Amino acid sequence: MPSPSSPSAFDRLRALLAGIPAPAGVTPIPLHLGEARLVTPPVDGRLLADVAGWTRYPPLGGTPELRAAYTGWLERRFGTRVGAAVREGSLAIEPSPGTKQAVTAAIALAVSGSVRSPAPAVVLPNPFYPTYHAAVSAAGGRAIFYGHASEVAAAVAARRDVAAVVVCSPGNPRGETHSPGTVRAISAATRVAGALLVVDECYIDLVHGASAGGGFLASGTASEAGRFLVLHSLSKRSGMPGLRSGFVIGDPESVAAYANHNRTCGVSLAEPVCAVAAGLWADDAHVARLRSAVSANWDIADELFGDLAGYRRAEAGFFLWFPVPDDEEAARLLWREEAVTAMPGRYLGAATDRGANPGAGHLRIALVHAPDRTREALTRVRRSLAEPRPTTTAGELTR
Repeated sequence: MPSPSSPSAFDRLRALLAGIPAPAGVTPIPLHLGEARLVTPPVDGRLLADVAGWTRYPPLGGTPELRAAYTGWLERRFGTRVGAAVREGSLAIEPSPGTKQAVTAAIALAVSGSVRSPAPAVVLPNPFYPTYHAAVSAAGGRAIFYGHASEVAAAVAARRDVAAVVVCSPGNPRGETHSPGTVRAISAATRVAGALLVVDECYIDLVHGASAGGGFLASGTASEAGRFLVLHSLSKRSGMPGLRSGFVIGDPESVAAYANHNRTCGVSLAEPVCAVAAGLWADDAHVARLRSAVSANWDIADELFGDLAGYRRAEAGFFLWFPVPDDEEAARLLWREEAVTAMPGRYLGAATDRGANPGAGHLRIALVHAPDRTREALTRVRRSLAEPRPTTTAGELTR
């Protein structure tokens, strides 16, 4: 397992491409980062220009307006019973400075609170959002991996030292969704194990097709769960990763533990951030536009990649998880020949007990640009990856 100070996936990509020149006269297109540029969120810039708000310490627990916006969205998205549970106190909410911080704190609290093992287990998807793995390492835990959500319940039941279970739903990088039955089985196994269930739903509003992506709270699972935290963020829902604003919802004890930790050791949201975030959580129209724009980009991918072996349109999100013989070599080729950056899948996975990294042999390609640029980018990707070429070595690619 890498140490907490190991380079991030983005640092590794930067090092991989260092010294490789892009083709002259070709405009670079970044496809390695999940930073959607498809919709302008409805943000009143005057709120961020409120100097007085920046000169005061952030309000602990957010503003009343922000908390009301959370509850309003939860009711619209997952049903009125969720809002009622919040008001009655059977569910609790706490703002978070982005979900990266929240998932790190949740894992750390679960590992430090476990007395079952000097290095308790945290069950993680593989491939994964890199923060999951880094957080386990930083907390002194031990990562236990699963490939598909259907495997989680059995993996948890087979162990006695599980401190936490992390489920990314919908998934990143593969964009898979999970059935309510699978989620209930995971929740039940986690409850029996006495572990904390962390459900990362940052992509819940980017589910495509007929399914609206009901999520954990709408599945009826919450009332039967033990300790759990569900994470939501404006990073993907509103295309506002720089705002660093999200929230956690869960059972009162787990939310209180997170809140106490964050209020003493973390970062609360400044009043201008609360004001902007409240407006975004209250507005669903821009999210519908974003979802439509992402679906249109997938239509372009279907057109350009649909005949290629291994292509799959994701059920949610904007990442194309595309198989290639060698993901690092493919990333170098894309940059060297087409000035396109894509993320090698091995940087989003870890070797299992059997030695294989399930991310290896894939590229994560972000469909986050306007249609014309997306078409241009994917045309370049297809040209570089699908056309036959003489065999080259990694050393030759850097010359």
